[in-house]
Amino acid sequence: MPAIPWTRLAEPDPDRSYVVLASRLPLRGYRYIFSFLRTTRAVRRQLAATEGVVGYTLDAKPLSKTFWTVSAWESEEMLQRFSGVDPHRSTVAEIRPRMLGSTFVSWTVLGSELPPTWADARRRVAASESGS
Repeated sequence: MPAIPWTRLAEPDPDRSYVVLASRLPLRGYRYIFSFLRTTRAVRRQLAATEGVVGYTLDAKPLSKTFWTVSAWESEEMLQRFSGVDPHRSTVAEIRPRMLGSTFVSWTVLGSELPPTWADARRRVAASESGS
């Protein structure tokens, strides 16, 4: 399954700093893949209507039961505001029991560096998981 292409929701200022969040979300079993994909639709609709999000992408790896996300935000505060309201908040509560240990990594980039690459996001997640 190919990654959802980067969806740009705002034009980044090339000289401004933005917060990037990457996540690796492994599921406990194959039976949870469909429900996970279903819940991501609601979250994608929420992203499209959320102030402060610059863009996002999702990469589904169903054979390994793993989903990857990358998003860029105007600020950490706006990212936290998004994650604390529904449907994201209730989606997390719903899927958390179906997940193995998830990994979240954030860093800052200039607008000229957006969108981030999958290679960079995966490298940062792997470094976080290995404690580097």
